[in-house]
Amino acid sequence: MKFALAVSLLTAASAFAAKETKKSQSGEQLPAGVKWLQSETAIEGSPLLSVYSFSNGIKVLVLPDMRNPLVSLRLKLNGGSNREVLGKTGLAHFFEHMMFRKTQNQEEGYYDRTLAGVGGSGNASTSTDYVSYESTFPAPALTTMLQLERDRFELLDLKDPFFTVEKGAVISERSLRYENDPSARGSEILNEIIEKGSPYEWLTIGAKKDIENMSIADAQSFYRDIYAPDNLQITIGGPMSAETIIKQVHNAFGSWKGNQKKSPQVFPKDYLTRHNGKSFYCSESVLESRIQKVFPNTDNSYLSGVMMSVLNSILSSHPEGDLNYRLNSKKLGIGAYVYKETWQKQFQPASIMLRLNTNQNVEAAETFVLQALDEAKTRPIDAKLKNLILKQWDVEEADAASRMTTLVKNYEWNSYFYGDPFISVNDRKILANLNSAQFRKWMTDTFDAKRSFRYGVVPKSAEVTECANFKKEKVK
Repeated sequence: MKFALAVSLLTAASAFAAKETKKSQSGEQLPAGVKWLQSETAIEGSPLLSVYSFSNGIKVLVLPDMRNPLVSLRLKLNGGSNREVLGKTGLAHFFEHMMFRKTQNQEEGYYDRTLAGVGGSGNASTSTDYVSYESTFPAPALTTMLQLERDRFELLDLKDPFFTVEKGAVISERSLRYENDPSARGSEILNEIIEKGSPYEWLTIGAKKDIENMSIADAQSFYRDIYAPDNLQITIGGPMSAETIIKQVHNAFGSWKGNQKKSPQVFPKDYLTRHNGKSFYCSESVLESRIQKVFPNTDNSYLSGVMMSVLNSILSSHPEGDLNYRLNSKKLGIGAYVYKETWQKQFQPASIMLRLNTNQNVEAAETFVLQALDEAKTRPIDAKLKNLILKQWDVEEADAASRMTTLVKNYEWNSYFYGDPFISVNDRKILANLNSAQFRKWMTDTFDAKRSFRYGVVPKSAEVTECANFKKEKVK
């Protein structure tokens, strides 16, 4: 899902500001081929997270947490839909389904039955930039579950009848979520035009024709090229010592050999500028307009995420109410959201999402939001605002410190997208040193009106081309 990450996740990530950072002296007896890299904490009152690397390329994050009898296991593979090519789309998401089927060592459905049998639960998700497999279960089942994960990642049985069965399941899912949803259907058509030539041109779920034509050979090739140890990050939290956990991970994954053979597609050279000043609208049978104002840029820094958190604090603490309330009270729109994508590793545009009813005008709503952003630039980054933001972070921090699963997810996120699980210790330093001039510069650079475009799906009208025809007109 290309634009699914709301700014609340950015805020949650930036909430992990350290009041205390510790280095551990690792006296662990580690298996051959395992290297301890670092042990720290990003939040006061939470256990130390230890980071390891395996000689086969796997990165492992371990959070010993004796407060909870459950293990949280997360495997994030750099194998999202940006590893596909036109004509062979849908493979990344297909494996999200297929991985719960059969392996060369285990019969059909064994994974789900075993997980349920130990009182656990699990799920998986696919995005443009990754596929994630996650589960929670009682600690004594860790050895069993790690071995099952190893089987899935190296020895998946890509054969019929289950291959064809899962293709059918994906086609049905696509029909339900896209072909039978006019808003999603229109968004897919616009996406093909706006993102043409980039690895985000197609939906994560893939094109229907590509899924129908997908062969076992296609799947085997993707699995061989992408499902490799040097393409995987494992994050585990549980009521055991780091030494115990890392030994169990090594027993399961240490002997896995292989290297990834396929890199993400490179973006077009004119990606940042080719749509400047343009608008792309098409109509469908929808009850409200959903318009995206996009500001392309290459700033994927953690600093930018913190800045967006500061901006949203300013927008939500306005004397007349937050941005949504003000937009509604003036009857200009149903809702407005300002956020920045965080899972595109080459480009991370800032966006304004507008929701409008049939009587509301996109120019008027957009003008109001842009004026709100201009006003936010003039808000002094003073002690009063900083104290407000710190209080928000304190609440989120206290909640995170009490829940292992939240800590595990955020360490995983920061490690995968920023290369440093502890990067959030910089939050308070960034905020403490932030001044009004720096914030205004970031706002000006990020929300550059000359470097922006709009697109969206609107209700049917005589003035706007229907989405299906729009596609025929624009895609040659």
